[in-house]
This record gives sequence, C-alpha cells and structure tokens, in this order.
Amino acid sequence: MNTTDRPVFPKRVVVTAGMPYGNKDLHFGHAGGYFIHADIFVRFLKDRIGKENVIFVCGTDCYGSPIAENFRQFKEKGEIEGDIQDFVRSNHVKQIESLNMYDIKLSLFGASSFGRSAEIHKEISEMIITSLHKNGHLEKLSSPQFYDSKMNVFLNGRQVEGICPIQGCKSEKGYADECSLGHQYDPADLINPRSTLSGEVPQMRNVTNWFFKLEDFKDELVKWIEDVKKTPGCRNFAVNYIEEFFAPPVIYVKRDHADDLDRIIGKLPGHKREDDRSKAIILSFGDLASREKACVVLAENSIRYRTGKTLVPFRLTGNIDWGVPVPEIEGLKDLVFWVWPESLWAPISFTSTYLESKGMDKAAWRDWWCSKDAQVYQFLGEDNIYFYGPAEMAMFMGVNGEKPDHSPAEGQLQIPELIVNNHILFFSKKASSSGKIKPPMARDLLNFYTSDQLRAHFFSLGLGVQNVGFQPKPLNPDATTIGKVYHRE
Repeated sequence: MNTTDRPVFPKRVVVTAGMPYGNKDLHFGHAGGYFIHADIFVRFLKDRIGKENVIFVCGTDCYGSPIAENFRQFKEKGEIEGDIQDFVRSNHVKQIESLNMYDIKLSLFGASSFGRSAEIHKEISEMIITSLHKNGHLEKLSSPQFYDSKMNVFLNGRQVEGICPIQGCKSEKGYADECSLGHQYDPADLINPRSTLSGEVPQMRNVTNWFFKLEDFKDELVKWIEDVKKTPGCRNFAVNYIEEFFAPPVIYVKRDHADDLDRIIGKLPGHKREDDRSKAIILSFGDLASREKACVVLAENSIRYRTGKTLVPFRLTGNIDWGVPVPEIEGLKDLVFWVWPESLWAPISFTSTYLESKGMDKAAWRDWWCSKDAQVYQFLGEDNIYFYGPAEMAMFMGVNGEKPDHSPAEGQLQIPELIVNNHILFFSKKASSSGKIKPPMARDLLNFYTSDQLRAHFFSLGLGVQNVGFQPKPLNPDATTIGKVYHRE
C-alpha cells in the first residue's frame, strides 16, 4: 500500500454477527468468537463515518431442530413450563443480558419468532422465496426424509444422529442432512442413522420441498471468490474452505470394494477414475445428476462409498411445524422455511425493524443493503462458512434476477463482506453444545474476570489467523495458581 493512500469508507454500514440459537444463553464462543470483534469494529466505524451511519443488528435464531429437540427434552423432564415460544423468549432475554454484561451495544437484537421483528421477518422471507421462484432459481424435489415408525412422526434435523458421509470429515456427529461442521449431504447417505426419540433405525419416506439451484451459480461464485481474494485482509483459510465446494462431484469408494466396483463399473454414468493407493478409488462425474445416479447403483450393489464436497441443491423448506411459514407456491403448501436459509436474510429483517423503530419507512432497509454506497459486514465462525459463503451469496444473486451476477447493479441486493474467525478452543479442544466438550457460558466467566479483561483478551487472540485456545485458570483442574476472582453482585 502506498503511504500516501488513505482508506476509503462506505457512506453507510450494517454490521451483523452469527445468530445464537434460542435454546440457550450465550456461551464463550459467541462472545469471544465474534460478538466482541463485531462490537469493536462498530465502535471504530462510528468514529470514522458517524454513529448515525452505522447499524449493528443481530438476534435470536428462534427456529431450527436443535431448539425444538431441546424444548421436547426439557418438557419431558418437567424442567420448563409453557410452550416453545415461551422457551425461546426466555433464552432471548438471557442473551440480551449477557450481551449487556459484555458491553456489546447493538442497534437491535431481535428475534425471528416473536415481536415486530418476527412480523417483518415473515414479510422479508416471503419476498425472498417469491423472488427466487419468479426468477427461475427454485425447483420442487421429492427427497427422502427420516420417519420414526415407532413414534409415527417425521424427524427434524437434530432428531436423527449418525456419522457424516463426507470423505475426511472429522465431525463428532452427523444429523439428518448436515453434520456438526456444516457439511451438506443427502439424508439417505447418513451412516448408521438413529432416531433420538425412540433409539430405532428410522425409515426413509419421500416428501416434497423447495430447493434452491445452488449448483447453477458456480460460475458467478467463482468470480465472487476471486474478488474476495483481492480484498485487503482476505482470510485465506475461509477462501480455501469455500473453494473446496467448487470441485466436481466425486465419489470415494473404499479400496476393499475394488473387485465389486469392477463388476458393476459399466452400469455407472460416464466418469473419470483415479486410484489413490493409500486411501480410496475416486470417481469424478461431469455433473451432480450423474453422481447421484452412480450413488444409487453403488447402494443397490452394497458398495460402501462417501461423497466429496460440491455444490448441491440447497433446501429452503421443511415439513415440520416450528418455523417461518412458507407461502403457497404452485400448489405446494403447509411448509415452513428451513432455519438456515431464513437465518441468512434475518439481518435484513432486523435492519428493517430497527429503521421502523426510528420512525423511518421499513422499506428503507434497501438504502443499506441495495446501495453501492453502503456495505454489509458479517462476522461469523468458520463452522458456518458454507451457509454465509456459497449459499447466501448465490441466493442474494438469485433474488436480483434471472441471470446471476456477482457484481450487482445499484438498487439490487449487494454482496456482503464476510469476516470469518477461526475456532476459539476451550483449552486445546473444540467445544460444542452438541459435542463431548461443552463450552462455558459467557456470563459464568464474569465470575472470574471483568468484561474489560475478557474483551481485551478475546480480541487479542488473532482468530483471523488461526485456531487459538482459551485457557482460563479458574476452569482448569490442573492449574496450581488462580489469580484474583471477581464476583459480580
């Protein structure tokens, strides 16, 4: 950079952060992994371009199978009263309290299932899906969904547990169609599935939903990621992760199935074969449809395989009760939005809600999301790169028109900038509410440290460069000396 150059700032900025699920309070990863970073960035921007030109929004992610499943478990044990809306509302209040304890100052911390933000979120969600449908980017697909015949119910994502089928995945748990690390796959590919309701092996029954044609956006996504690489401060680990999904559709067959594969090789669609002597036989296909046909042939012949990362149709809707309702389109009705897509555009809903609360037209969100004078920055952890990366960017392009463009025109929905942090580890392990290592809650740390100490520490970790361990002595059973303990009154 030339020493005479000066930074150029947008005229208006929206900053948002990954939404915490509504089944619990904030844990240390929420606070230390991205909320504190976003808050500090917001303070800097307010100083540079004026506080009236910066909006910082986020909210409770009220829907999704983890919330429904946790509510069911707590209700069965008699540990909570009320309905699921009461459950998420109580956790929403706790999350706001924790944010305040850390002096994280949002313009609005909304909720996707109640209050004015939920009403606007329903409107924005309808606008998104009708625009995608009008522009020809949706398709109706009948796909298998897990069904517990003992309990006589379709199972939501977290009510099925198994092993992720993606080659090389190190996730502790695979769920119905995604693992704990965010890998997407066909539910039928989940290895050793089990219903969490009955413990039985679930059946597969076909249901029809709306899917976004994500694979059609590959060319524009490649151009987008090339632009990202030119951005100052580009985080290469995030770029590398995204580019893995631009690979052609492949299948990995275990080497001990080589003879079986040779016997049926003529039944497979056209492909290229590569033998990796140390790992597997790799079959590469020209398109996703060919790979899916090959998967069927392999399964019919009891040949074990795993699939590789690639762009696949992105499911927008589901068949459960708890979710944002989807408007009827082409006779397909009684559906709800799957939580991941609707959480990606929820910051638009929260921006609209905030502006309305300040006496402006709720449609003024377009001045902040659809103008080249403005910029949206999204802070998130690396587990969610797939959703905020390829999925979100392609959907936003799809909302704008029939022909996708990675560089939208003025007045169209612009492409946000992602600020991705690596994992903040608990000591040396990745902590997860659904994994073996549970993360400490954010407010509990304030029993040992002040918020200023924690803010300074988490911000200094350099999560944009590498995974870093958080090693608080008061929570370390092997520590020999514990410093001063601060107790909050």
